[in-house]
Formats: sequence, structure tokens, C-alpha cells
Amino acid sequence: MSARRRRTLASWRELPLTVISRLRTQLAREECRVAEDDGGRRRCALDGARRHLDEAEEACLSASRFRRRSGTLERIWSNVRAADAELFSLVSEDEARARTPEVLGMVRRNLSERSPQRKAVEDVAAKVEHDEGPLTAQDRDTLVRAQVFAYAFLGGKHRRVRILADLLWCLTAAVTVGLVALAVWGHTDEDTVDLCFRPQPPGNRVVCPTGEHEVPLDGSPPLARPPDVTAVVTADYASSRDVLTVEFAGLIGAALTVVTALRRIQPDHATQYQFRLPLAAAVLKFPLGALSAVAGILLIKGAFVPGLSNLDSSAQIFGWSIVFGAAQHLVTHIVDQRAEEALGGNRKPP
Repeated sequence: MSARRRRTLASWRELPLTVISRLRTQLAREECRVAEDDGGRRRCALDGARRHLDEAEEACLSASRFRRRSGTLERIWSNVRAADAELFSLVSEDEARARTPEVLGMVRRNLSERSPQRKAVEDVAAKVEHDEGPLTAQDRDTLVRAQVFAYAFLGGKHRRVRILADLLWCLTAAVTVGLVALAVWGHTDEDTVDLCFRPQPPGNRVVCPTGEHEVPLDGSPPLARPPDVTAVVTADYASSRDVLTVEFAGLIGAALTVVTALRRIQPDHATQYQFRLPLAAAVLKFPLGALSAVAGILLIKGAFVPGLSNLDSSAQIFGWSIVFGAAQHLVTHIVDQRAEEALGGNRKPP
């Protein structure tokens, strides 16, 4: 193992590899321990634990260097937990009694009070605490099966968190692709994506996100006057960078709401499962903020917002873009609540 790992690997690899190394030490200790002949059951359990550890280690070292998949994590930790359960079934009487509070704690964190497995483990723990004789084969099987059951619930909760996080990352990628396409469209066709305004009352200016432009007066002095509103096509003054400018302002507004989303990352989000979900929910706010900024300016342009038919300066366009970028929180707070519910399910028994 040491020859194969001459460099520091990513943290998502290092943690399971450390656990695997600890379990291999326990496996070697159990192989050296003299035990009564049980018809080959002990040897089968040792071989099974070794296979599980080999599977987990192979998944850690053969996965892509820069990318991890949910299936890879599932394969690693399911094999690690299976090996741990196999080894626990073989430990000595003293070690089984010493690990009973550990199993009890894990069962209480993952199983409800009405669970029969939890009640059985609590009975065994009470027997150990009051020193009411040695652990029977049934007591040991109760601890092992309750541990497996708790591991299954824990894996299911982590799986739900990973699925939700992966969905949010896919949604973020889709919205980002749409933003890039919208920016390219605005760059190549300024007339269609027109974000410029003609201030009221009629003047000789057209304001766009990237700047303000003078409109030539009708007639010659002293009879020169600003042209009618209907006579000015604002798209003629649009810039290829207008859409990109509004999207950038929307990103600024979204960044203001991301600060509030980071408070959802609690100190007990120590595992990668629990950290990925609030991170994915926070990153989603950026592309949605840019998209809502463009949509908001277009709504103002189309007089869909009561009291806002025209904007008077480039600063107002930029400012309203920031406001609309922050307004995406009205939609993404639903995602935040769903993420909080999923993480809360990881902190509480079902």
C-alpha cells in the first residue's frame, strides 16, 4: 500500500483509505487471534471482510483523479461498512463489550425510538453496563445486525443528499449554458435583445447598460427639437455587451444572497455528503441571478412592472439589474428549504 501511495491524494480518497488501513490492521489481529473451530465460519468471515476491503481500496485508487462520482462513493463506503460489520462479528468478548456503547450510539443516531433493533441493542447495552454475564451468540448477532441496519439507514440518508446535490449541479450547468447562449445571442444580434431605454419626458438621449447616447435633434436651430418617442429606435444604439453587462450585475446581486445561504453550512456538516448540498444550492444562485437580471430588465422594457416604464440612466439599469439578481432568492429559497430538510434528516433519526 505504501508503495502505491507516494503522493497525497484528494481528501475524498484519503479518508476512506485511512479507514481501510485501520480495518486491515483489525483484520490482521483477528487472523492472529486463536479461536475455537466453528466449522469454517470464522475463516469465511475473514475472507469476506478482506474482499470488501479490497473492493473499497480498488475503487479509491482507480477512480478518476479529478472527478468523483456518487456511484464510486457508494461502492467505497458500502464495502467499508460491510467489512466493519464482518470484523465486529469476530471480535473477542472484551472488545465486543467495549464496542457495545459505540454500536448503541450509532443506532440511536440513525434509528427511531420505536425501532425493534434499537430496543434490542439497548437491552444488550444494559446487560453489559450491569455486568449481567457474558454476551451470548444471540447478543452478538443482535449487535452486528443492528449495526448493519443502522449503516443501511445512514447510507440511504447520504444517498438522498447526494442525489439532490447532483440534481442541483445539473440544474446549475443547464442554466449556465442558457446564460452563455443568451450572451452570445445578445452579442451577435443587438436588435432582438434590446435592453436600452428612452428616458421620459422625451429628450435627446438613449440609455443602455453600457452607456448613454445622444439622439440627433429634428430640424435645424432655432427650431430643433427632440424627436418623438415613437421615432427613435433604441435598438440602433444597443451594444453587443449590453446583455453581458446586465448578467454581470445580476451575478453581483446573487453574490449578496449567497452570503446568507452560507449560514446553512453548520459545524456538523463535516462530511462531504453534507457539505456538497448547501454548496450546490449556493452556486445555483449565481446563474439564476444573472438570468433573473436579464428577465427583469426585459420586463421593465415591456412595461410589465407597474410604475417602471423607462429608466433614466445607465446607473439605474445597472442598479435594477443588481436588485433583480438578488430577487432570485424568492425562488431559490425553496431549494434552500429543501436542502435544509435533507440535511436535517441526516442529523435526526427517522
